[in-house]
Amino acid sequence: MSNSRSTYFEAFASIMKITLRDDNATDEEKSFLQHFGKKLGITSSEYFELIDDNMYMIYEIKAPYLYNQRLESLYRITQIVNEDDTISKLMKEKWLYRMGIAIGFDPSNIKYVVGKSLDMFNASKDLTLEDYKDGIKNIMM
Repeated sequence: MSNSRSTYFEAFASIMKITLRDDNATDEEKSFLQHFGKKLGITSSEYFELIDDNMYMIYEIKAPYLYNQRLESLYRITQIVNEDDTISKLMKEKWLYRMGIAIGFDPSNIKYVVGKSLDMFNASKDLTLEDYKDGIKNIMM
């Protein structure tokens, strides 16, 4: 294992764990996971370090404690997911749903949060974090 890792190595390990832990990940999800890693600056050697022998399973999934931190995490994840044209809209929704639950959103409303997130990014390519937070908070009222 390397001492010098990419900034998002542990976060990516958690994302990998969420995606692969149920052994039901599709080829489309696995392909997207590689793309997502590249967007986060994960090197090929780091990716294979995690995937070989299921090393990603040793990393804890750390859900943000504060609601605003969860919104910021979902904003960043949705931004990357929405930019990827290689996966279907349905897969984006499914994957974001799983990520949203894992980072602490309420299962009873995550489908609305994911839908609104994708709609907001599709409506504006320059969506700011503050506009995103306001938009998501407004559907919760």
